[in-house]
Amino acid sequence: MKSGRVNKRRHEVFELAVNEREAAVVRIIFEKYVGEGYGAQRIATYLNGLGYRPRTGKMWHHASIRGMICNLTYTGVLRSGESRSQVLPHLQIISPEQFEAAQRIRTARANSAGQTRTVPLNTRGSALLSGNVFCGHCGARLSLTTNGKFYPCKEDPNRMVKRVRYICYGKTRKQTDCDGQTGYTAYILDGIIEKMVHRIFAHMKAIPKSELLNCRYQEKMAERKSLFQALQSDYAKAAAELETLRGEVIKSLQGTSAFSPVLLNALIASGEEKCRELQTRLDNAKEAYEQGQAIRKHLSDQYEEVISWSELYDTASMEAKKMIVSSLFRRIEVCRGYRLKVELNVNLQPFALEPVLEQAALECMV
Repeated sequence: MKSGRVNKRRHEVFELAVNEREAAVVRIIFEKYVGEGYGAQRIATYLNGLGYRPRTGKMWHHASIRGMICNLTYTGVLRSGESRSQVLPHLQIISPEQFEAAQRIRTARANSAGQTRTVPLNTRGSALLSGNVFCGHCGARLSLTTNGKFYPCKEDPNRMVKRVRYICYGKTRKQTDCDGQTGYTAYILDGIIEKMVHRIFAHMKAIPKSELLNCRYQEKMAERKSLFQALQSDYAKAAAELETLRGEVIKSLQGTSAFSPVLLNALIASGEEKCRELQTRLDNAKEAYEQGQAIRKHLSDQYEEVISWSELYDTASMEAKKMIVSSLFRRIEVCRGYRLKVELNVNLQPFALEPVLEQAALECMV
């Protein structure tokens, strides 16, 4: 945009500014991609359906959406080759955290089938776990299926619904020697997981953040900090002593030192070895302290993320719920009688979630 100013050559100076109309579309793209798990093609279709158009005036294309998902400029960072500017707040359309979340999702979707996924394979439809639940007997992924018939809804007999089931792909295709159930009714299994999700959220909300982080890590971090500071002091003292000995070299050459050349060389060699040893220990102590700080921050971030999910979950769209469940659970396995084996993406130990999961699994068995 024009700034109304001119440079030394009397050329009008332009300033970078956010085009709010286009920025609104960028925000929609990232909200749908990160919050609701939309893919590039689905986002393009969504924007075209609402009448949005890019600068060319043509229809949105999935390749353009993919390019925008990877565009760091939307975080307020300008690029020139390998160079990056500082974050420019007046040019920021999305937060760096939302951009990083988009990159994690993009990477996770590019994973092969054998790798751990943290995003759902499909956010369409009303089944909560589509593509993200496995048979607890043979390990095969459960697939969604329906026989096309309609049945009276248990909650409302006047409403007819389809019977949707998760079936063991390996067993139905005779690809595995599976001794589990062929299938599991979707609304029952989804209901069990939702109860477990609510139990996890309730447990996390009951833990004050300050208590969680301070009680479990304050003592350990204090020990690491104390060791680091003590080694800093020891190293500074040893380095000063070594410098004093090196100063004696000139005196030795002048014949005024109290140390003989042989003794002085031995003392300097010993001092250098001591400094090297202390430097190694100091580096290790610093790394351990910084690692502890990083772990503490990671736990804090995990806590905040789970709490934000808990506040959003009940009013979220089905797409957003699928993203939350897939981010919360690393793997869900179901066995006969709807017995569950689950792994979380969050670190269980600091949040004491193991007994919560075990109790929830027992209560939810049908």
